[in-house]
Amino acid sequence: MIDRIEAKKEGIIIDDLVIKVSPDDMYLYLEIDPKDPALINILKEKWEKVKTVLKENKIKGVLEEPEFINNMLIVAKGIPPKDPIPEKLELFDKFLSVLQKDEELEQKCKETSETEAEDLRDICQSIICAKKDEAIGRWYPSIPGTPGVNVWGDPIEPPPFTEKPPFTLGSNLYIDEKDNLIKAKESGVLILEKDTIEIYPEYTLKSNVDFSTGNVYFTGKKLTIEGDIKFGFKVVCEGELELHGTTENKVYIEVNGPFICQGIIRGEETKLKVKGNAEIKTVEYGILEIEGDFNITNYLIFSNCTVYGNLTAVSGKGIIYGGEVKCGGNVSVKILGNENHTPTKVFAGYNPSLMEPYRKALEEEIKIKTALEKLEQGIKLGKKMKKYGKLSEQKEKILLKLEEEAEKCHKSLEKMKETINNLKKLIAEYKSRTIKILDKAYAGVTLGITDITYTLNEDRVGPVTFYLEADKPAFKD
Repeated sequence: MIDRIEAKKEGIIIDDLVIKVSPDDMYLYLEIDPKDPALINILKEKWEKVKTVLKENKIKGVLEEPEFINNMLIVAKGIPPKDPIPEKLELFDKFLSVLQKDEELEQKCKETSETEAEDLRDICQSIICAKKDEAIGRWYPSIPGTPGVNVWGDPIEPPPFTEKPPFTLGSNLYIDEKDNLIKAKESGVLILEKDTIEIYPEYTLKSNVDFSTGNVYFTGKKLTIEGDIKFGFKVVCEGELELHGTTENKVYIEVNGPFICQGIIRGEETKLKVKGNAEIKTVEYGILEIEGDFNITNYLIFSNCTVYGNLTAVSGKGIIYGGEVKCGGNVSVKILGNENHTPTKVFAGYNPSLMEPYRKALEEEIKIKTALEKLEQGIKLGKKMKKYGKLSEQKEKILLKLEEEAEKCHKSLEKMKETINNLKKLIAEYKSRTIKILDKAYAGVTLGITDITYTLNEDRVGPVTFYLEADKPAFKD
């Protein structure tokens, strides 16, 4: 067997060839000038013997053919160890902004004119949510390194893991072992804090909704906004929403859950849709649709408001004036209207899902009746002309066509009357709703229950209740 120590010092001598060992024991090589044909010819003549001797001496990695590398003729190569591949957590594109905020985009949004900023409000959004069981990324498990071996056959251990994943997973995230996807246990906001990425079903935004946040699309249990919603921004919330601040104009808010807010103000073009109960302190202008009960804790002015449940405005100033309020339930309010007799309309028992189809059905009935009246006039004239033999063959065909159209109108009218009667039966259930005025209602205010209205021609001092008695407006002090 070859003596290792001697080989490292003097090399391995086979005939006239001196084969050296690399310092790391990974190569056996000859120092040779590739331009020296004599040496190359000698090696070619003795190559089979060199291979045989090396293999007999248990040298690993003997090459079938030598390789030239930097004036070294390699005759044997060890196998280097393979580095381990560390565990990797990779987020999908939708969630990448959680790892790194685009400061340049935020600055660009601030400097952009209002007409150009509409799309940027979506692009610069920084509050990113995941729905329950939604995949936010992929997990790549670690792969251990593979040991190597030197020319002596000694094993070489691979290096240890040195890299760590860029973040770890919080308690509301899990790895689906079927496909190694990282998924959300709960719906909520995805946040990176102290190298841990986590889902927060309840999230508090401690700033305004503006270009630093972009439009907000929240999915979770509850979103709390401690600031305001600035001009033109949008908040769509799947869950409860609590807004400590107020809104500027041209704001859009949609909530699938309860909604609490300090104020919808300066909102001529602001729209609010709530699928749940709502409590708002102050409303100035704005278009509101509440599919639940609505509690106003101060006042509601100059707004178009649709409420499917009950409406109360009995705390704070308790004032409603200006605009139109349509409420499916009962209305309780301190003060209706004002000293300036600002046009104000308040309805109770007004269910939009019934009243709007009813209104359209009535309009359609009028159209059909008008069309039918014109057809019948034409038919009457045609029959008269036919009686006196003054109807040509061509005009007789027209008369026949008019009769066919009239028959269609009669059928449509019957069907429309049936629809109206069915809606009337359903609407009748809402006629028991009331409007209670605790302090005062001013002249000029229009009160309504379902489609029956009454306009006050003088001030009424409360407490007074407006209701229907045999489908006629009535008051009870």
